[in-house]
Amino acid sequence: MLCFRVLRNGEHLTTAGLPAFGVLHTILSWVRRHDDETNAIPEFTLHVGGSEGREHREHLTWCDTNIRAGDVLTVEVREDLEADPPKERRRDPEAGLDDVSRLRLQKTRLEKLLAEVDAELRECGAA
Repeated sequence: MLCFRVLRNGEHLTTAGLPAFGVLHTILSWVRRHDDETNAIPEFTLHVGGSEGREHREHLTWCDTNIRAGDVLTVEVREDLEADPPKERRRDPEAGLDDVSRLRLQKTRLEKLLAEVDAELRECGAA
């Protein structure tokens, strides 16, 4: 099994891997936005995750952690290791639905989003 072995400053964080088909990713992010709390304290994070399964589409997380300037991150791509179990598994809400049920779920989400946008417009006096 192909695995990502991830270390921070020489210390093991996780070993992520999937036995069959899927996606593995390691994402290092730095975010500083002009108009929110990240302006004063930027977000600097490491995410190790992925997804597996065609029918049930599960989203997996092995690691979500804050990073600091000066940290040394190492990602080893290995085939001789066993993966740690993911810390989180989240099933895609649309997995296994027929087309009509999937479209109804999307419609409900869009109606909720539209209601939120309408409320924000009213707060701004633009509705």
